[in-house]
Amino acid sequence: MDLFTNDYFTLSADKDTVAILVNKPHFPLKDFDAVLKKVPRLLFTNFANLRNALAQASGESVEIGTLKPLIELQISRDFMEASIRLNMTEEELEERKPLLPEEIMELLKAYGVIDGISFHTLKNELLPQQSIVVAQGIPPEPGTDAAVSYFSFSERRPTIREDGNADYYELHFIDEVQPGQWLGEKIPATPGKSGRNLAGISIPGQGGKDQQLHYDKQSVSEHEEDGKIVLRSKLAGVVLKHGKKITVQELLTITGDVGPKTGNIDFTGSIQITGTVQDGYMVTATKDISILGEIGIGAVERIVSKQGDIYVKGGVFGKERAVIQAGRNVYLKHAKDCSIESGESIHIGLYAINCKLLSKYIYLDKRRGRLIGGLIQAKVQLVTAYIGNESERPTKVLIEGFDRSHIMKQLEAVLQEYKSVLADLEHMRKEVDVYEGYVDMLKDSQKKEYLDFTIRYEQAAEKILALEDQRKKMMAYMNAKGDGEVAVLERAFPRTMLQIKELEKRIERITAGSFYVEKNVFFHE
Repeated sequence: MDLFTNDYFTLSADKDTVAILVNKPHFPLKDFDAVLKKVPRLLFTNFANLRNALAQASGESVEIGTLKPLIELQISRDFMEASIRLNMTEEELEERKPLLPEEIMELLKAYGVIDGISFHTLKNELLPQQSIVVAQGIPPEPGTDAAVSYFSFSERRPTIREDGNADYYELHFIDEVQPGQWLGEKIPATPGKSGRNLAGISIPGQGGKDQQLHYDKQSVSEHEEDGKIVLRSKLAGVVLKHGKKITVQELLTITGDVGPKTGNIDFTGSIQITGTVQDGYMVTATKDISILGEIGIGAVERIVSKQGDIYVKGGVFGKERAVIQAGRNVYLKHAKDCSIESGESIHIGLYAINCKLLSKYIYLDKRRGRLIGGLIQAKVQLVTAYIGNESERPTKVLIEGFDRSHIMKQLEAVLQEYKSVLADLEHMRKEVDVYEGYVDMLKDSQKKEYLDFTIRYEQAAEKILALEDQRKKMMAYMNAKGDGEVAVLERAFPRTMLQIKELEKRIERITAGSFYVEKNVFFHE
């Protein structure tokens, strides 16, 4: 069968093989593109034979390619899309147009395509020598992932605001909740929507990924409301978060003062006192203690939070008797003639006069905070605006100091473990994802595997939170200069004694800056 002929050569086909017979040499090879447009079924398989035949014009038939089908069908690997290419000229297309839709349908059927066929395309959008999509499956749609939200906790960041002649040390300290109050919710994941391939076979859509609500079942209850899973408090108290778990602990609210009417207070949980604690009385709690009276407290016996924080809005006038002890942090407007000890940090707004302060970190307001007299002892860092006063009242600051290289090694170990646990977490997340969306279809053995992976995933997530807490604590060490630092941002007055580790420095004239020890050398910047 002759396909094409001109003054130079003839193209012919024998079954699916295409050959060229060249009678006249020197046909420009670049002009062969025009020939291909007239013979769109030609597929070159031996370009070297073509080039040699055109150059030699031997008069012998030489195989150069194969014959493509008039209707070329391509089906995607996922059997979701079928396209055709019509290997014919425009003239051939016009001639065959009435029969083409039926021919294409027969070809599709022969390859198992029975669904998603576009009859409009077959009738109106056929073009020569172009890839045309003629059938498309319906892809499955994944469900939406579960969305979880929780109670928004107040940030414990004290500020001093000026209001006329008064200074207020503001801190939203305790997040109080009532029975039935919203603590969190989950919008459940939705199932996927099934699709269909070109063979008409249903393809299930993967359901959205689930998320767990983490809460203490003793103090928080779960309810189904308007298609959501809602967490509500079972009791009146203070809402807290332990790791990933939200919980409510009992809150004892004393309206007014702690004094003769109440006696000493010893409570398992948190305590909120709207007034003051009168002289000679004691308040002890396992968690946070908040004393909100504007006048603060005086010569109390003792205020003790075993595991939490203490906030005294009005400050302390201790009369050389009051003792404040917190497992974590202490927040005060000001302090005078008292002893304050905390496991993590002490934050004082305006001043501390003749006080004994003991903590890892001691912070006073960077613009107005004053340390005058007393004994100040920090493990890592002291930050204040002023130390001492114009009267040159003796003030002693001790910084115990730390081994920076040792902390760096610990930090590296924590980061290495964090990286390892994070890799495990990612692996387990992928394993859980395999099951997510198909939980209802799982066999008992598969459900057991899914539950096992879920438990291990949650344990790894808890470990990540614990490691992150360790990392933050170690990074706090790194924020101090050297192996221990005293930062005086405005003025340090004479007769101030600074001791960092074993090295001492007496302030002889008014100065400011950062004082620290590094490699057993005292620096002042």
